Amino acid sequence: MFNPQELHEGTSVGGAYTLEHYIRHHSPEAFFSVVTNSGERLLMRLMPERGAEARHQFATWQRSRQLRHENLLHLRDVGRAALEGSDYIYAVFEYPDDVLSSALQHGPLSEPEASEVLAAALAALRYLHAQGMVHGALDADHIVAVGETVKLSTDSVAESHDLEGHLEDVRQLGELLRAMLGPGPPGEPFATLVEHATAAEPRQRWTLAELAKLIEPPPTVPPAPVAPTEAAAACSTPPAIPTPAAAPISPAPPGRATSIPRSSGLPKWILAAVAILLVSIVAVGLHHKPNATQARAASPAVVPPGPKPVAARRENAQPTTTQVAHLPTGDWRVIAFTYHSPTLAEKKAHQINQRWPDLHAALFTSKASRGYYFVALGPRMDREEAIQLQRIARRRGLPRDTYIQNYNE
Repeated sequence: MFNPQELHEGTSVGGAYTLEHYIRHHSPEAFFSVVTNSGERLLMRLMPERGAEARHQFATWQRSRQLRHENLLHLRDVGRAALEGSDYIYAVFEYPDDVLSSALQHGPLSEPEASEVLAAALAALRYLHAQGMVHGALDADHIVAVGETVKLSTDSVAESHDLEGHLEDVRQLGELLRAMLGPGPPGEPFATLVEHATAAEPRQRWTLAELAKLIEPPPTVPPAPVAPTEAAAACSTPPAIPTPAAAPISPAPPGRATSIPRSSGLPKWILAAVAILLVSIVAVGLHHKPNATQARAASPAVVPPGPKPVAARRENAQPTTTQVAHLPTGDWRVIAFTYHSPTLAEKKAHQINQRWPDLHAALFTSKASRGYYFVALGPRMDREEAIQLQRIARRRGLPRDTYIQNYNE
């Protein structure tokens, strides 16, 4: 039986860390505060190296080291060590400054505070799911703060084997929001989010992307570009010329009054001459425009190649230099969209193939995910190939939460 309190303060772990004090114990593992040889404080999760569970956990930690997101607690190191005659595996995380459960002991959060935590949790979950992983323990004990940044602890992160893990993360997110706001009825948009995240039927729960739209600010509309005729008209109006009165005023020496000289402005004949000159320049430019065009045709400027127009891409529907058609067979899929209707999924796959035929989008279903219809990219492949195709799809403009999934059918 693992008794973490038998490990004493000052015990060296792997020659790189020293146990500072025991924090908590959740069988079969324990958490300790540790310090590095340089004096940095970190959080260590320690677990006896016994059986298949420990081997599986060590492999998961090894993969979790590659996760990089501002709202995920960073896993710094993974290793093995012999302590007090027993073998252990350990994972070392950055040290959190606070835990959400401690804050909730003083009462519920305000809506702005809850919104900040919710946004961080949503962003981290979408990243995890896109990496083919799930959190599995989204509660107040696993929400921490490092400085001013809200983060999800990553000690519970695991491989995603089916859609059920994703849906459970969604449910836990809704329950977390409910716990943060207290027993009273939440206001909008929180009430809608809780309702659709915690639906009793897992297949009726909203996706993380749909939930994120509830709290994301509306996109700003950029100002419309100035029409060519307006631009030409603007050229005929002389630009405003700053006068000496617009210059910064230096402070006056003590004992002297500051006088601000009034500018008499430029003589009217100068303004008139400037206006006539500008109009002449515009007229000459318009008169010689065909010649300038011919000159550019004779000596084209060197510019980086841009993307082909959509029409041209459809006419020349040939795979680009990034080929995925002949990837080796494996168990991994790249999932870009999820629907409840096979018709909608097939329509979306057709749209993708019209624009990017080399992505080979197709309707995909899984025995473990009955009732859901996926738009999958490419054939079955191994994990590294799936990650590569996922990156290609995102660069093409497909959703940022396009994720990879291992299907063992």
